Amino acid sequence: MVLRRVGTTPAQVKLGRYCSGVVGPALALVLIMVLAGCATQKFTADTGRAAAKKGDPQAQYFLGRLYAKGDGVPRDYVKAVEYMRQAAAQGCAEAQNDLGAFYAQGLGVAQDDVEAIRWFQRAADQGDALAEFSLGLSFSLGRGVRTNMVEAVKWYELAAAQHQFEAMLALGDLYLGGRGVAPDYKAARNWYKKAAAQHSARAENALGFIYEVGGFGVLKDPQRAVRFYRQAATSGDAKGQMNLGRMYLDGIGVLKDYIEAYKWFYLAFQTGHGTGKRYLDELGGISNYGDFTGTPLTPEQIQEAVRRAGELQKYPVRAN
Repeated sequence: MVLRRVGTTPAQVKLGRYCSGVVGPALALVLIMVLAGCATQKFTADTGRAAAKKGDPQAQYFLGRLYAKGDGVPRDYVKAVEYMRQAAAQGCAEAQNDLGAFYAQGLGVAQDDVEAIRWFQRAADQGDALAEFSLGLSFSLGRGVRTNMVEAVKWYELAAAQHQFEAMLALGDLYLGGRGVAPDYKAARNWYKKAAAQHSARAENALGFIYEVGGFGVLKDPQRAVRFYRQAATSGDAKGQMNLGRMYLDGIGVLKDYIEAYKWFYLAFQTGHGTGKRYLDELGGISNYGDFTGTPLTPEQIQEAVRRAGELQKYPVRAN
């Protein structure tokens, strides 16, 4: 996805290089159906079927979730849609939202973005936070409706006001990347802080980036950037680990420390960030991409870095 931006700054160049993945995860090309459920009474598959036959919308919704998740029954999206539709027709907002998600993803029904919007709208009109987020996402991506960032922001804000987690991240992403709105790091920071308060490592990494580069209403603060990167990194976020490794490599906000840099790049690589391997090779003297111009680490120093990494991992680490 190409992000439309207002102007181009060095900070935005860094955004692409160091913060790839911070802008956009909440704007995935596929709508995510969250079957979190609602405050329904407890059913079993048998009691749920009996109650559903009598027209109980909570039982119908329960069975829809059961078949969608394959929880104790074979996963069957067609049956899930059947039960969700019954509950949705009786005004169950959660079922209406999930039915919209089935249409958006083509699960148990033919994929139909316009029909998805119709069900999202019905649920959102009842104040369902997830449906409000789904509408914001749809307007942002132009799925089932014309792209309209004003509408997207409106629905995201309604969802975020109900503490809807993905909506907070989406708003932070929009203001950070300048997608459809002027870049505003202060607004992005505020939304990411709300998400970080819900223990979002991705939001913490984004806050680290904002304080590292500064601009658009936020002053640079390398020490604070390190603090947020560390929070994300110690939570196992690969991008936070990469960014914290960079800070140690370049001595930004912390004293330059190649062993610590190696540790965090190693953890990032173990977590699945492929670029970590490039930095490991540079620090180990195996290759030279130009990012590292210091003296390569000795085998003993590498062993120490791996030992430190092992202290933070829940599984045994292996030296490369």
